[in-house]
Amino acid sequence: MGVLRLAFLSVVSLLPAIAGAAKVKPPSAVLREATTNIAVVEFAEPGVPGRMVFKRIEQLGGDAPVPELIDLAVPDKLAGIVVPGERYLIAYSPFRREAEQIRLNRGGAQLLVSPGLEPALLRDSAENRAIYAWQAGADATAVRKRLPELLQLLQHRDPQINNFALAEIVLRPQLNEALDARARKALLSYAQDEDADTNARARLLQAAAVLPQYYGPGKSGWTAIAADLLAQQQVQVQLQQSDGHASLVRFAFDILERDKAKPPVEHITRWLASDNATLAERALLLLRQAYPAEELPALEIALQRSLLPAGTREFLLDHRRRVELQTKK
Repeated sequence: MGVLRLAFLSVVSLLPAIAGAAKVKPPSAVLREATTNIAVVEFAEPGVPGRMVFKRIEQLGGDAPVPELIDLAVPDKLAGIVVPGERYLIAYSPFRREAEQIRLNRGGAQLLVSPGLEPALLRDSAENRAIYAWQAGADATAVRKRLPELLQLLQHRDPQINNFALAEIVLRPQLNEALDARARKALLSYAQDEDADTNARARLLQAAAVLPQYYGPGKSGWTAIAADLLAQQQVQVQLQQSDGHASLVRFAFDILERDKAKPPVEHITRWLASDNATLAERALLLLRQAYPAEELPALEIALQRSLLPAGTREFLLDHRRRVELQTKK
């Protein structure tokens, strides 16, 4: 499960890909990789902790043959979701990348967990089979023509489909370049939707933070969305059981710092009590930028909390010591 968990925690960290320093593939490209198998399956039984066994019904893609029984490492959350006897579409890989080489995974096959495929499991239907068969097009012009179709998928009733479409848009430079006023309005609307997929919203906010030339500057609405997130999101992000919530807030801080915004001070200081020390740090940095006189008083108030998470308390104490040392210089 270690490799799977690591993959899950990195799914919304797309800045290297956007900046061109590394390649993070859109979901349709991951599904087309030679190491990916796609199959219609029936849930058979739970395996050992962290794994599930599926019965092959039909192979839809992949070079390697799909065995009759597929034993897969899966995210923990699927334990309460998949139903015995139900049919699903899955994408998985029996391989792993090691030292720039593809090797058979000694730990066994894994259900794919990557941007837009979080995880790669859908209920079996003709509509969902079309999603897993979706391809962007052979050239930039063909790719740009698919943008309206992907924007329409953001209205789909299944968040898994929304997430697939959003990742395709964000991770394809041709589609970023094709965004017009109507498309940006649709993306703003999606980012505001509290019921939308959290990983997808986080991915969208990151794109808006680093690519304002395509997604629109702060005055187009992103600053207001980021400020609302600071006011509304639960500060105990670890209770959400998803790194997506922490990332969503982190990218909101990115936008607010970039735009030199000044949301209400209490909406910033509430994050000093977060169970995620990184978000507490971002709150202090935004206070220093927007309300410098409030940074240390807010820190002291947070340290007075009886139930302040231990990791956050340790960070705040270290931060106070660093500030005191700088002041003495």
